[in-house]
Amino acid sequence: MALTAKKKAFAQSKHDGADNKQAAIFAGYSPESASQAGSRLAKDPDVIAHIERLKINTEVKVDSKPEPRPIITKKDIETAGSRADPLKFLEEIWTDPVEDMKMRMDAAKAALPYFHGKVAEKGKKETKADEAKKATQGGKFGTLGSQLRS
Repeated sequence: MALTAKKKAFAQSKHDGADNKQAAIFAGYSPESASQAGSRLAKDPDVIAHIERLKINTEVKVDSKPEPRPIITKKDIETAGSRADPLKFLEEIWTDPVEDMKMRMDAAKAALPYFHGKVAEKGKKETKADEAKKATQGGKFGTLGSQLRS
């Protein structure tokens, strides 16, 4: 299966030093089933691969067990509605290298119409003019300039 947001949160929490149950609770699973979910997620190949990628990208300190960070901070939630220009907000998201790639692509798609206009088909008048020009190029209705000189 794909690497979901819960699996990413679980992997990040495991990488930060939490045990399976605490990591599952942090990822959003209920405390009653967190032990089973943590055990299942710890064996998931996608989660294992994500933890390995996290280990490669950052150095792990063995002495300390840091608290897992929440996915969205309170500051981000408070400032999201107060931004004057939503286009600037989208630009911040799609240019942020730390942000999830799917989120970056969605932000770029949402802002695309503001930078590149939609290409429309030819209108009726333009099509009619092109067909008239094509008709004058030869055949029965050809103009004097388009006829072959003999």
